[in-house]
Amino acid sequence: MKTFSLSKKLSISLCTILLASSPLLANSKQTNKEKTKELDSVTIIEKTISQYQTTGKIDINRSGIELEDSAKSIQVYNEDFISDYQPQSLTDIVTMSSNVAYAGDSHGRNNNYIIRGFSGVPTLRDGFNITNAITNSEIFNFEKVEILKGPDSLQYGEANPGGLINIVKKKPTKENIKKVEFEATSNDPSFKPKIDLGGSLNNDGSLRYRLVTTYTHKEDARDFNVDTKKLFIAPSIAYDINDNNTITFITEYLDDKSPADFGTFIKNNGKPLTNRDTITTHPDAEFEKKQKLAGFDFESNYDTWNSTFRYRYIDLERINDSVYAPYVTRGNPNTITRNFSTQDFNSSEHLAQYTINKEFYLGDLKNRLSLGFDAKKSKTENSGYYDTSISYILDPKNVNYGGALTHLSDHPNAFKYVDSKNETKNYGGFIQDNINLTDDLILSLGFRYQKIKMENENILKDTKNSYTDSATTPQIGLVYKLSHQTTFFTNYSESFNPQNSSYVDKNGNLLDPEEGKGYEIGIRQKLFNDNFTLTTSLFKVQKENVAQQDPTATRTNMFYKTSKKIKSKGFEIDLMGQITNNWALVASYGYTKTEDINYDNNQLTGVPKHNANIFTTYDLTDLGLKNIFVGAGARYIGDRFADTNNNNIKIDSNIIYNAMLGYKKGNWKANFSVKNLTDEDYIQTAGTATAAYGKRRTAIFALSYSF
Repeated sequence: MKTFSLSKKLSISLCTILLASSPLLANSKQTNKEKTKELDSVTIIEKTISQYQTTGKIDINRSGIELEDSAKSIQVYNEDFISDYQPQSLTDIVTMSSNVAYAGDSHGRNNNYIIRGFSGVPTLRDGFNITNAITNSEIFNFEKVEILKGPDSLQYGEANPGGLINIVKKKPTKENIKKVEFEATSNDPSFKPKIDLGGSLNNDGSLRYRLVTTYTHKEDARDFNVDTKKLFIAPSIAYDINDNNTITFITEYLDDKSPADFGTFIKNNGKPLTNRDTITTHPDAEFEKKQKLAGFDFESNYDTWNSTFRYRYIDLERINDSVYAPYVTRGNPNTITRNFSTQDFNSSEHLAQYTINKEFYLGDLKNRLSLGFDAKKSKTENSGYYDTSISYILDPKNVNYGGALTHLSDHPNAFKYVDSKNETKNYGGFIQDNINLTDDLILSLGFRYQKIKMENENILKDTKNSYTDSATTPQIGLVYKLSHQTTFFTNYSESFNPQNSSYVDKNGNLLDPEEGKGYEIGIRQKLFNDNFTLTTSLFKVQKENVAQQDPTATRTNMFYKTSKKIKSKGFEIDLMGQITNNWALVASYGYTKTEDINYDNNQLTGVPKHNANIFTTYDLTDLGLKNIFVGAGARYIGDRFADTNNNNIKIDSNIIYNAMLGYKKGNWKANFSVKNLTDEDYIQTAGTATAAYGKRRTAIFALSYSF
């Protein structure tokens, strides 16, 4: 509590300084009386430095209001930043934000992120909350990545109270785009050709297209005998039916073959059981994923209203044909037991979304009313075999993976441990109004109704279950613009998240949905001629009805109960933009204190109390090095616990350093980066037992040409 109070005092002091400095940093405004002068010619001076600040409307907000009018804390990482920073995964991008941590990928099945202390954060794709999608989305197809903090089920339905992540993909554009790029990396040696094409297909630009495609070939630095091979193709086309209506057709195909990686394990002293080169499954184990996506957006824009109808279909197949699933026994925690296993997972999903926004006046009050409806239907089939009759013991101190990888035909005693079919139907709607009480004071009110029905068929047990849940979630926010540069915002919001269909109590009833609520107060401050934005917030969030195993459960009769409240509170600050014409900066700091009332107010698993990031680039033109820019960055991950029950397994804190050298001239751009400059040997994420190493020192070279 003392730390939170100190953070609160620091925030108030910082806000006071910013308010006092606003007049000094503001631009002098031109008046209508000032005369304009006709220019004979305009000379455009090429800038080497990129523009990291994002303004205007944000895609994660279906109401279409601008960032400055939002009562939420939102960070946007645009294409300029992504190009300079050279991230190798979505995780590299989102963890640049304050109070965002990585919680693993479930052995390559889905990314799990923690925001403001709570895991299970949804990752939206173009505003769609897809149930199952490939973990490693293609970064080259990102237009930007948006992060919304705090509980928010208003516009997208089921969610955890930490927040939301939204990936905005590249779309057709009238601008002529022809870009080829080649990227190569060290450590895990790889090469990756990329192509981005787009532009108009007719004279008036009413018909336009976009084609993004990449191919990745990577050899793992560890002893895997399987190389990563990834093909991505994303063609799209847009047509202006008339001046007010546009339809865009979108498709994607992704084929990803990679080693089956189960990470490592954490010992009671917080240290990894194996070194980072050791494989805990078998070197020949492979994980194959195929994903197909198709859909369309139909947009209508008129003077006082606009609407969007959107549809997506996504098909996903994941195959682990043969792996050795590892686990650590309590009897001998210094060795790893591996058993033969297979898994075949198939998912198909239909998603539809309609939003209409209308601007009108009620008396003297300006209203921006939003109505939204969405529906989702998903089907999954999951089957797999497991063999406990044969164990393959692995000694981390004397690694011997054994002979060739076996297959199902080699295991007559293997039993089918899972064979299930699930169908989920999900629909809901929301209404939200942003009301200008004055020119500078905006009140936001909204609520959502959501209903979900789940049907589960357990083929092994010959049982069928059906569950229905519903929820109503409100949201209220207030924005006050003290000046053009300074905006205060505050909000109260709620979230809900239906339970997994397998989480039933001893009476066979599905547990109540998880419910979250949060309070936030913050400030957005424009600095340095409005080219730089500082966002800082104080927050308090809680969640209840978390599923926990009932202590009276047995291995043959597994049932659950809901927990007491889990809480988090903290402070965060995010900075982004240009300090001078030559100097750009992205930075953040977050403090989060979590409490699980069910376990003596212990801290939650994998949540660092402190995290901080910085990435900055500087154009060296003024120093006589024209077209050259340099960059540097660092990431601090505070210590965190790998267990919540006792908080006795602690992962050490780490600082990871990066450096970059870039060149831009005309149509050419070259980047050379080194990630983990000091080759820090660190654990990136850790759960109750399993863990994953962070990437070792890696050099990345990218050369692109636009024509």
